[in-house]
Amino acid sequence: MLVVRSVGAVLLVALLAGCANTQEPLATQTTVEPEPTESISSSPKESQPAETQPDQGQSVPEPIVCSAEVLGGIESTIASQTQAFSREDFELAYTYASPSFRANVPLRSFAGIIAGSYGPLISSSTLSFRDCYMNPDESLGVIEVSFVQGGEDVYGLRYLMVQTPEGWKVEGASNLEVVGKGA
Repeated sequence: MLVVRSVGAVLLVALLAGCANTQEPLATQTTVEPEPTESISSSPKESQPAETQPDQGQSVPEPIVCSAEVLGGIESTIASQTQAFSREDFELAYTYASPSFRANVPLRSFAGIIAGSYGPLISSSTLSFRDCYMNPDESLGVIEVSFVQGGEDVYGLRYLMVQTPEGWKVEGASNLEVVGKGA
């Protein structure tokens, strides 16, 4: 199941990265999009299949713009996790990670990753969400998030989200990058 979901997540991210935005994006702020280079993910690299392209007979559904309900759930999860980061409550923040992420990344490692590579999330002020896409069955979503750290640098990252029985959870995020200057 984890391999199937991981392959689906990889395919969705690949599709979304190549999609041209032909519809009006759901946005609260316009920023330059970060180019993801490396990311945290719930799937160990050695367990990812070498072949990520669908079989000739298998069709990959086109991603669609997130519905208002999905967008609200995704934004709520990310905002709640970020609030936990701001209080340095890594245990609470960890509960917003997907079950597969938590199965592969222990809490102590999670806290180290956030503090070491995503530190600006700890002292961020306002989050802005845009360009939310999901697969048609609403089990996976991708959203662009930007935020200002201390009124200065604007950071951006892309979240990969999964729908679980407990709601939307964070499966992974791209590297954090400076994408502009704050007001």
